[in-house]
Amino acid sequence: MELTLWVEQRGATEVGGNVRSALETIDKIEEFIKMTLAVMIAEVT
Repeated sequence: MELTLWVEQRGATEVGGNVRSALETIDKIEEFIKMTLAVMIAEVT
């Protein structure tokens, strides 16, 4: 979120919006990412 605020403060509101959208998407799929990483780590060990 700090990146979003930093970019927006410098006038790049479109870039800030893109970063915000990307962070929201990551937040929505966080559990899936965690489960996938856990499976991948388990397969390696």
